[in-house]
Amino acid sequence: MPDDLDDLIYGQVAADLAAMTEPDLSAFARGDVDQAMIRVYPPSGPRPEWLEGLRRRIAHDSIFQTRLEAADPADFPFRVKEFAASYHRLANTSGETRLLVMGPMQPPVQFVPDDPGRQGGSDGN
Repeated sequence: MPDDLDDLIYGQVAADLAAMTEPDLSAFARGDVDQAMIRVYPPSGPRPEWLEGLRRRIAHDSIFQTRLEAADPADFPFRVKEFAASYHRLANTSGETRLLVMGPMQPPVQFVPDDPGRQGGSDGN
């Protein structure tokens, strides 16, 4: 069932982001991850109800220590060319923050260095 599999994928994303780590979706088939993300990322960007649910899961999984916030694309050292990409800031109560981009791309959640000289993301960009 796609809905159940999608929920497992989104749950893994939330759990990893709650821990301030880039999501590891290697346990899932790439095509399943792609389809799950396409379902919640139409060309206009993430479905608001899905994004709000992801935020709630991150807060719950982190015992309300981590939150996902919208971020201004101007805060990023570069722009992602994916049509539906959305820009976010992940922050926890200890003061750690990470910029990230999400969307129907591979990988679907990518940490971005806030310092252009620092390497980040899973592909070194």
